[in-house]
Amino acid sequence: MGKKKAFISYPLDWVFSAPSHVSLLRALKDSAEGMSGRAAARAAGINHQACRQALDRLEGIGIIVRQGSGHTQLVRLNLDHALVKDALLPLFRAEKEFQATLRDSIKHSLGKAARTATIFGSAARKEDRPGSDLDLLLVTDAATKASLSDKALEFGRGFTKKYGIRLSPITYSTSEAKAKYRNGDPLLKNILSHGIDLLGEKLKDVVR
Repeated sequence: MGKKKAFISYPLDWVFSAPSHVSLLRALKDSAEGMSGRAAARAAGINHQACRQALDRLEGIGIIVRQGSGHTQLVRLNLDHALVKDALLPLFRAEKEFQATLRDSIKHSLGKAARTATIFGSAARKEDRPGSDLDLLLVTDAATKASLSDKALEFGRGFTKKYGIRLSPITYSTSEAKAKYRNGDPLLKNILSHGIDLLGEKLKDVVR
């Protein structure tokens, strides 16, 4: 194992040295009053041992503090710490807004030409991983299908550059979507079961 970098010069190497640190910090960021170690482990989705180790490390660099003792001991972020105020909390706010930013970008760029825009697949099921496509179904009138399809492909190239996620759009005319629904198309049925509508008009209302 290589020599660890100096803390003062590279503090984030220490703060983010393990995935459990990130999960725990995310769990604690909205708990001003603090939470028990067990509650923190549950909120972070990590086991008790990993939580205890992460808490010890983060306490050692001053990022978290403990209050009380024994069974009544609570842990919370050290909101007076410069890194917490100036780096971690803004970073977690940006992370929280990332999904909304993606959706707003799609709505702003494609929403005027589409009747519906629906995210489906792994992103809708919250099973996506780095490298997963963002699957998107667009439904529009027959007269605008070709232009919307071209626009979506062009938009997708910029989307990938900006967000690092490959957009995979499918465009149906309203009549095509209705026909697929009547014929029990498995893809459309799957989209209707778990898809996330981005526009005011819903896919289910258009096809039925």
